[in-house]
Amino acid sequence: MATVTAGITLTSGVGDLLTDALALSDSTSITAANTSGLARKTLTSISKTNRISCLDGDAAIADATVHEGQYIDITDNHGLKKRYVIIDGSSSTVATGDIIASGTDLGSDTAANLGLLQTVGGIAVDVPNTTTQAATLNLFKTAIEHANGHNGSISVASATVADGVQEIVLTNGTSGESGAFLVDIDNSTITVFLDNTKDAEATNSALEHPILVNKSEFTSPAYAYIKNTAAYHASNGRVFLYYDNHGAEEIMEIRGGAFAFIPLNTQNNLRAYTSTSGTIVEYMVFGTNA
Repeated sequence: MATVTAGITLTSGVGDLLTDALALSDSTSITAANTSGLARKTLTSISKTNRISCLDGDAAIADATVHEGQYIDITDNHGLKKRYVIIDGSSSTVATGDIIASGTDLGSDTAANLGLLQTVGGIAVDVPNTTTQAATLNLFKTAIEHANGHNGSISVASATVADGVQEIVLTNGTSGESGAFLVDIDNSTITVFLDNTKDAEATNSALEHPILVNKSEFTSPAYAYIKNTAAYHASNGRVFLYYDNHGAEEIMEIRGGAFAFIPLNTQNNLRAYTSTSGTIVEYMVFGTNA
């Protein structure tokens, strides 16, 4: 079991507390029965900004049937998860923002007959043929901000219909809360037009900020040793730490060559990102397994 023991001792040289000055000393000890072992992670995300990007904003999606039934999952900072599903708008009367039912026509057939039951309960994104990639992202904006979507917990800035990589940026419209959303690009079934190259313009979210300490692993009290293995630099290779709660405020910055030994908030996951892609952190947790 991990324990913290603190003590204060008062002593007198002559044993007379009334006439002799008192000397004060203190001591602290940490006992940890378990550790997570030393681990390393390479940080690639260089921002907390949440965005979804396309490869070429003014390129048209010639046949929306190709993307019919494809989806992406987004979870806001309260844990509300929604699935946004592309509908072939050229062959369906379903509107953007509609909730998909078991018999909903996705464009050429029903979800059940197409074997797309995983779309039921999702939010429709109505994409007609020849819609540009950037305009498609803006249809996702409409769905996300819809009453059936995330409805205020996520606000979305529009994409520009122009050549090259374009994006919609996801923020939190609630004062005092973060935009540390989970955009599940890795498990998205949308093909061809989404960009996920992990650079400054690519699809990005808190899912790309690795969890150094999982909230379910240790009970309180627990402590973490975290080292930034990069060489010192005033701006490059910095590591930023935050808990993925509603506020998601950064609790620490560690520059190259430095380390920290910190008490943990075991109620939330501790995540990290960097100012320079490729920065490696070492870390270990001392505490009691949950």
